[in-house]
Amino acid sequence: MYCYIVKESSEIPLKSHRTRPRFEKKLLNNIEYALRGEGITDYDIVIKEGVITIKSGNEKIGDVVSNVFGVHRVCKALCGEFHTINDIVARAEEIFKDVVTEKKFAVRVKRAGSHAFTSLDVAAKVGEALLKYSAGVNLSNPDVVVSIEIRDNVAYYILKCWDGVKGLPIGTEGRVLSLFSGGYDSTLASWLAGKRGCEVDFLHFFMGSKEMTMQAFLIAKELTKWLSPYESKMTIIDITPLLSEIRIKVRNDYSQVVLRWYMHYIAQKLSSIHNYDAVITGESVGQASSQTLKNLSVIEESLELSNKKPVIRPLAFMDKEEIIEKIRSLGLYEMTSKVKEVCRLAIGPVTTRAHMKILINEVKKVSKELIDVLLRTRITVSIKDTELNTLSKLLDEFILGVEVSAEEAIKMIKEGAIPIDVRDLRDYEAWHLSNAIHITELNKMLKESLDFNKSYVIYCDYGTLSLAYAKMLRRIGINAFSVKGGINELKKLLRAFTKS
Repeated sequence: MYCYIVKESSEIPLKSHRTRPRFEKKLLNNIEYALRGEGITDYDIVIKEGVITIKSGNEKIGDVVSNVFGVHRVCKALCGEFHTINDIVARAEEIFKDVVTEKKFAVRVKRAGSHAFTSLDVAAKVGEALLKYSAGVNLSNPDVVVSIEIRDNVAYYILKCWDGVKGLPIGTEGRVLSLFSGGYDSTLASWLAGKRGCEVDFLHFFMGSKEMTMQAFLIAKELTKWLSPYESKMTIIDITPLLSEIRIKVRNDYSQVVLRWYMHYIAQKLSSIHNYDAVITGESVGQASSQTLKNLSVIEESLELSNKKPVIRPLAFMDKEEIIEKIRSLGLYEMTSKVKEVCRLAIGPVTTRAHMKILINEVKKVSKELIDVLLRTRITVSIKDTELNTLSKLLDEFILGVEVSAEEAIKMIKEGAIPIDVRDLRDYEAWHLSNAIHITELNKMLKESLDFNKSYVIYCDYGTLSLAYAKMLRRIGINAFSVKGGINELKKLLRAFTKS
């Protein structure tokens, strides 16, 4: 049976007498949750004066508890009651004589409580008892350190220690939504949010790569070993239609900034819906063109939303080398290095000092209706309870068989598919495909008489809004398809038919 001594983070004792018990109770609960999660149930745990003691014969406890936020240090020890200083010395000699054999050693003693001896008295007597086994004493640079802690009438003979992750216990602060790609930056930002006691959920933007989204999910799953006992969720939003819309409508040098603006806009919308306390990002000042201080400032200032949540950037002033070094120390480098950049939109020079008026004008070129549809098609999964193959099936709904060419669309319509026009009603009234219904008619049909056995071919100006609608309708069981390239491709094809 071992005694594990768990020291709480140095911040916790500094809390007020009203606050500290809440933090310590949360820390105790989180430690027990972590132990149970590893199947460890054979233990006794108590807390006294900021020190948690766990009695157990399980060898895994140090590794598990050291990864709980709020833990400063964990030490594995043999422990026992004593009556006199000689009891301590005799037990220390028995435990440490093989440890110091033919090595230079030093004895360190910590003591709490009222005793007839000092810490130095114990160190001197233990050192004297061990000297005959060793190569001598070296207080400044020993080969081994014999550590003993004395608390009231119990002595702890330290065998091994682990540095904890420190910080504050999960659940002592609020809930945050992390913009999460699974790369170095967003992974570390999420971890740091957890370290400050936040409950972290993830917002991941699907950009066409199932592989990258699956990898991001695996990394989020790995992060939950620190973020428990909060059961983190991941919301996935397919923004491939948004990427297409930006490429088509937004001036090239502002495309990256507009994309980042919409990422923040969507995050703020979700934060408002689910009542998060803040949005977390992995943005680092100057690391990319859209992350210059000027661009970040203009983006945030131009997001004029009610109930806007604060945006927190834990990595704001860290460079890439520092970020990767920390990721390595967490054992996450191999996983995060597999996540590649997939949101590069601009070709050539991009703005690093966006102007407010220009940015707002470019942002307005993107259909807000498109964003609303994207939000309605989001999927949210429990990271703990969702298996990888389940996520894979959900992602297949995003990417399989939704888009068709203009030629395929015309063929499907001739075979009985119903065309749906999702453009502005005035554009629909000016010109539309024969037999096409407007999206407003579909909304009525959904409530009354929609035939779920038929196929529906959806088109818009460029194929972006129609793609979002097709995916949304797929989610409710409608066999919907989007015309790639939109109305222009359809008109070209129809003109060719007319000439022939």
